Amino acid sequence: MLTTLLASIILSLPAGPMMFAQDAAKPVAADAKPERLVTGMDAPPLSVQEFIKGDAIDGFKDGQVYVVEFWSTWCGPCIRAFPHLSELQKQYGDRVTIIGVNIWERPYDDGTLAKVKAKVEQQGEKMAYTVAYDGPEKKSDKAWMAAAARNGIPSAFIVDQKGKVAWMGHPMQMDPVLEKVVAGAWNLDEAKKLEDAEARENESRMAVQKAARDLLKARVAAKESGDWSGWSKTIDGLIESTKGTPAQMQFRMMKFQTLIGAANMPEPGYELGAQLVADGTGDGPLLNEIAWFAVQDDSVMKRNLDFCLKAATAANEAAKGADGAILDTLARVHWERGENAKAIELQEKAVSLSKDTPMAKEMQDTLETYKKGK
Repeated sequence: MLTTLLASIILSLPAGPMMFAQDAAKPVAADAKPERLVTGMDAPPLSVQEFIKGDAIDGFKDGQVYVVEFWSTWCGPCIRAFPHLSELQKQYGDRVTIIGVNIWERPYDDGTLAKVKAKVEQQGEKMAYTVAYDGPEKKSDKAWMAAAARNGIPSAFIVDQKGKVAWMGHPMQMDPVLEKVVAGAWNLDEAKKLEDAEARENESRMAVQKAARDLLKARVAAKESGDWSGWSKTIDGLIESTKGTPAQMQFRMMKFQTLIGAANMPEPGYELGAQLVADGTGDGPLLNEIAWFAVQDDSVMKRNLDFCLKAATAANEAAKGADGAILDTLARVHWERGENAKAIELQEKAVSLSKDTPMAKEMQDTLETYKKGK
């Protein structure tokens, strides 16, 4: 569980809700060194191998706004952005032309184009805009993405009515900018400020990713040597450097789970856990994660069932008793405390709330276990 959590932090730290970007599989060839593309410059030509949905675009027409968005079939965040782009295309109609350009496929071979076409066809109205295939020559990839030094997808560029690059960034962040561009009210100074902010954010994200990789190495070394001082110093630095971001809570959770688990330091571990429970007031899923790990994870040497009860009860209160998974955790805590009747009562409620869900069978099996007293 900890390895999975750490891997998710290393791969991608959020800049905001649902704003993840997938990194490039490998850099563009070293011989591709186009002029650096920045806002305010003329938009590069859109040279692709084939347009596979919608009308071909042979140039950016005066008076028309364009969105050039880059994606790949393997990129989860790209796929999640398809419906939003379709909504924008519907909202603006003829005033905006959205073009989704496929890049970075793995690998490029005789079947790649067919695979991309099948993906687009499968999406149906979720991709209700123009779609193009850049192809193995990567002409648009080089002219746009590499030239702008953008190394994550999905990535979008807004081209204004004069054929200038007005903005570049994550497509889920572009709504207010696009509205201003269409209205002729967009100021390129605003774009520059946003670009500078994004650059600082990316630098910070890369620094945290490097530190997270160092943390993984420190954890492996600590498990082998039994000396957790290096790991503690590393994770405390990460907690401090990510203050005010969602990543900080992830690192605090990781520290809590390691202290009561692999490091076998229950006193500071449960002290941190109490802080997490207090800070997580009203956050049912977070409180449930705290309680579930503490009550059932095999790495926990010394269980504090009073702590588990407090966390699980707080989670259930936050969910107003209406979440089957949280009730399942609370029932488990009572079971571990030897309060079998209460555990059965709560598990029955969990089963009832979990009907027709993937958890239904597991919930029922747990209830049967409690009833048998095993």
